[in-house]
Amino acid sequence: MWATARPVSRAASSALVPQASSRFARTRSAHTTSPSRRRSAVVLALAGGAFGACVLIVTAPDRHADSTSTLFSAAVGGLYLAAGLLARWRRPANVVGLLMLLVGIGWFAEDLQISTDPLVHTMGLFLRSAATGFVVPLLLVFPYGRLRSREDDGPVGALVDRALLVAGCAAAFGLQPAGVPFHASVTPNLLLVHPVWALRQVTDAVQLALSAAAVVVLAWRWAAASRPYRRELTPVLAVGLVGGLASGLDAALGAGRAWSHTPLLAVVHLSVLLLPLAFLAGVWRIRLGRTAVAELLRRLPLPSHTALRAALAQSLGDPSIRLGLPAPDGEGYVDTDGDRLAPGPGTWTSPLERDGRRVGVLVHDPALREDRHVLEAVVSAAALELDNQALIAELRQSRRRVVEAGDEQRQELERSLHDGAQQSFVNLGLQLHLARQRLSGTAAHDPELAVLLDKALATLDRGHAELRVAARGIHPAVLGEVGLAAALRSLAADLPLPVDIRAVVPPGLSPAVELTLYYVVKEALSNVLKHADAETVRVGLRHRDGVLRLTVADDGVGGADPAAGGTGLLGLRHRVSAYDGELTVRSRPGEGTEVSVTLPLADGAAASEGGEPA
Repeated sequence: MWATARPVSRAASSALVPQASSRFARTRSAHTTSPSRRRSAVVLALAGGAFGACVLIVTAPDRHADSTSTLFSAAVGGLYLAAGLLARWRRPANVVGLLMLLVGIGWFAEDLQISTDPLVHTMGLFLRSAATGFVVPLLLVFPYGRLRSREDDGPVGALVDRALLVAGCAAAFGLQPAGVPFHASVTPNLLLVHPVWALRQVTDAVQLALSAAAVVVLAWRWAAASRPYRRELTPVLAVGLVGGLASGLDAALGAGRAWSHTPLLAVVHLSVLLLPLAFLAGVWRIRLGRTAVAELLRRLPLPSHTALRAALAQSLGDPSIRLGLPAPDGEGYVDTDGDRLAPGPGTWTSPLERDGRRVGVLVHDPALREDRHVLEAVVSAAALELDNQALIAELRQSRRRVVEAGDEQRQELERSLHDGAQQSFVNLGLQLHLARQRLSGTAAHDPELAVLLDKALATLDRGHAELRVAARGIHPAVLGEVGLAAALRSLAADLPLPVDIRAVVPPGLSPAVELTLYYVVKEALSNVLKHADAETVRVGLRHRDGVLRLTVADDGVGGADPAAGGTGLLGLRHRVSAYDGELTVRSRPGEGTEVSVTLPLADGAAASEGGEPA
């Protein structure tokens, strides 16, 4: 509360400005919604409204130009009652709503001093700082309903909060009531013993000292606050800092000076009106944070752990969030960069569990615990996403194992053909050549037998060539012998149309990925010969920004149906997806066909671009 122009100023209440609350909420059973607390809040709000109406009716004839108007007093008290009821209804376990209700009742009680009836006026003198008695704890516990703790904020922060609480309450419920027997006013004070004219100056000095201390603490807390805490405190900060400074300046210059009742007092009055709404906005902002949970769920699934951490940080408004994953050695957790996760002081760790299994941890600002429902929803979504990512990774690993096992079997078959059947062909050919030479060197030369041997040799050569082609189709040994670029050139060497190959192969490419690219080009060239009626083909292989891109494009008739690409392309799609890649086919009538593959590169691969014609 801040000082307003009344016959008896609210000296102590004008001393305070909104301050930071306890940053770190403790998990308690009080989070459970209590219907009895909501009912009691309704009863208290109704009783406060009735009391306020009676006070306004009693004091309305006695108000004058230097006092606050009936409308202003009704607006401020009514706003505190309404905002307090909404806050208490929203969060029954948080005392912020209850304290706002009491501030509203205290605001009306302070108006009793305006009455010209001696009895009512004397009662009002005891209650002239009643609102401040509840504003002090409200400021200190906002928005989480607790004072700062020694464990979370250190002994200095905890001590300062408690010192301000004692000083504010002592001024409201000790200093002000104790001064009633010495307070002289226009309306007779029934308990006046002896007038002390310096009492007003002492009260103003206390007001100024408390205002200055509150502003310093407010700035200190803001500087040390985390982003989630600042977000909830911002409405009160904006209103309270301006109103508190204006109130302190008004008290320092003297409330009796005429110029202080115009622009300066207008700022104070406006701040007083906005303060209950600012309190409500800070409490209610936590609920509005639940829309971020819906946005997070809408974005799922995410491609990586890093993307998940970024999405969690955005949803909770906490850039310091760290996502912990089970360490490969089974000891503790590592973050998304692979570094050992070691939560420091001032952080809170929430476990991420699925079906009783811990799939990770979330290290975050403890202030996020205050809205248990939002945090639990985000934690559940993160655990589900981590579990799904683990299943997807396991599926990919399974596909890779299947693909690589098939490659090993084909390679073994190719070696068997090379070392077995092909060697037999070679030996048989040598024997036939030897027989042909001996036949030619004998006196009894048989022309018909020579023709038969020549035909047998030709047939053997054709069969040997076909076997080599078949063996190369089973597994291209040329990949291991000369590399991917040369292997692609060998594919195009025997084609009846020109093929422009521009390939830059990144270093460190795995044999499995090289084999995948080789098969894609082989299948695409085969489809060009069968269906495209093309004149030229372009093959491009580039890598940039950690992504490998392969394209095979022709200038044929186009119009191919990607969904009807046959078992060849379907199998290649599965093969490419096993390595986190994607295969797409674009084919418009009259514009040719383009087969594209994108594959992520391993960390540390070069990120160049370009290439020379092969």
